[in-house]
Formats: sequence, C-alpha cells, structure tokens
Amino acid sequence: MRAIGFRVDAAAHIGTGHLHRCITLACELKNLSIRCVFFVRQFECDLLGVILDNNFEYVIIGQSVGYRFNDDHTQWLGVSQKQDAQNFIEVATNYDLTLLVIDHYSIDSIWESNVKEKLALPILVIDDLANREHNCEMLLDQNYWPDMSQRYIGLTSDSCQYFLGPKYALLKPVFNKLIQGNMLFKQPNDSILVNFGGVGNYKLWQVVLPALIKCNTFNFHVVTGKLPSDEYTYLSNWVESSSHIYIEEITNKMPELMSVSVYSLGACGSTVWERFCLGLNSALIDVADNQKELVKYLDYQGLIDYLGSLQTITTEGTINFISNLRLDSECYVARKSQIQALVDGLGSKRIASHIIKIID
Repeated sequence: MRAIGFRVDAAAHIGTGHLHRCITLACELKNLSIRCVFFVRQFECDLLGVILDNNFEYVIIGQSVGYRFNDDHTQWLGVSQKQDAQNFIEVATNYDLTLLVIDHYSIDSIWESNVKEKLALPILVIDDLANREHNCEMLLDQNYWPDMSQRYIGLTSDSCQYFLGPKYALLKPVFNKLIQGNMLFKQPNDSILVNFGGVGNYKLWQVVLPALIKCNTFNFHVVTGKLPSDEYTYLSNWVESSSHIYIEEITNKMPELMSVSVYSLGACGSTVWERFCLGLNSALIDVADNQKELVKYLDYQGLIDYLGSLQTITTEGTINFISNLRLDSECYVARKSQIQALVDGLGSKRIASHIIKIID
C-alpha cells in the first residue's frame, strides 16, 4: 500500500486546527487506499488522541517539553529546523513514503531541503502566512485574500503548483452532506454557538462568559475547548444558574451544531470555512497575530462581524454587540448566500485527487 506522511503538530501554543485539517485530508486519502502516517513532536499539552480516534498511526519524532513558547511562530518547534528534520529523517526511513504533507508555521525551505536531500520526497505544503520560502511541489492556502494569486510568487519554484482559496478548504465530508441535505440533524436548537478553538483560552472565557450571562434574550451553546480540569469546572460552575447557557468542553458534533445554530461567535481559524460552507453568520475575533490580516479582510468584504482581537475584546463591548444583534435583518440573509458561494465542502476531495496524480 502506498504511504503518505504528515508533518504536523498540535499544542497549546499551536492549536489543533492544523492537525484537524490534516486528518481530514488523510481520511480522503485513506478512502483511496493510501496509508497515512503522522509524524509529530511531543509537547506538554497532549492533543494527539484525535489521531488515534480517526484510526491513524502517529510517530513521535522528539520532545519539546519545558520550552517557553510565545507568539513567534518560527520558534514553535522547540528545536531548530535542522534538528527537527534530522529527527524526522531518522524515523521516516522506516516507512516507504511516496509524498510528504507539511502543515507547520515553523517549517520552511531549510527543513524541506534537508529532508529532500535524504529522502527525495515530493512535498505538499499547507500554509497561509506567505512569509517564507518553501522547497515544495505543491502549495495549498485555503484562505481568502485580496492578492491570492500573487502571495507566493518568489517564495517557491516556478514549477510549484498552487491550490489557492476556499475552494480547496479541507473540510470533512459531513459539511457537503449537510448542505446537500443528505444528512439530517434533528436536535432542536435556537442557540448562538460560541467556540474559539479546540484549545480553550481561560482568560478569554473570563471576558466572554459574563457577557453571555447578561445577554439572556438569546440561548448560547458554549464549547470551551480543552482546558485544565479545574479551569473548566470553574467556568461550568459560573454559568450553572444561567438556564440560557449550555456549556461543554469538547464535542464531536461541531458540524451538526453549526448547521442548526442561528449565529456564531468564534475565532478566525480554519473553522471560518466550516461556518461559511453551512451559511452560518458569525462574529469573529483574532486570537493570534497571523489571523489579523484575514479577519480584517473578511470584515472589509462584509462577510463577518468583527468583535476585535484577543487583546482588545471586553465584556462590555461583547454585551453591547450581542444586545444590538438582529438576526432577522436583510444583511444576514444576503450574507448567508455570499459566504456559502465561497465554500462547497469538496476541497479535500480536490486536493486528494491532485495528490494521487503526483504519486502515480
């Protein structure tokens, strides 16, 4: 069986979006009889169980425990690129890989060239920063940019094949099934869905939850993301007397919840395209510096409401926004059609098809 490797990480400072979209692509490839192996670095925050839950194998290439991480994504490996590449090469030689997928902000042409020298693998890079050179045959950027066709010129070879825009967004098949009406989710729900990512941010919830408690004219379905048990318990107890708020830490029904929610408060990560696919209007915040450009452009295009950044969002501002929210306005009806036109949920099938052409 042909095998494809994925070099991707998940941790508190990285989040889970990179890993989840790689798993989505791996599921499509598995349906095409491709073996998929995940090569990951072990961090203090263990978020790798989702790989096993989806029946894939992973190999830990090294550890970065105790490293102090900040907003500088170039340092997110916890080791140098050359060290990480060497760690990968040492374990990858045990697998007969035919292609490598890389989804990591800390990896660029330095890492890729080191690996190509030893393993001579074609590489698909998943990126959205467009701020460093890549040595790859294919590059995927699923985001929506004003200069989409120009972003990577000079950062890759002239022969690199680009897959740009939400048409290639790596969404689970369930999203296309939901919009086609091939899947029914009959749970009654008139709630606003509130989630800011797979890894919970306790400080952010301390700002947002008091606003939700005050705004009891709406129902809220809150998914906090993974938190230390004491932090989640505190938040859960905090809203216990608020009958209009349902809270849970994680869910395996996020697509279905999106499909029946009346609105969403969320982060400007990969879930943007999931919401768009289902026509779910939303108010977003940027929780990382690399999200600022995208969220501001989406706001400029009138495709989302902008709540601010992780550093600027306030309880009072959130209360004011929700209190003035009019979900039956013509603006939201028109926007629903606009955002759905951008994403059809078939991006992962398109990319898997191109990968098959490369390895064949």
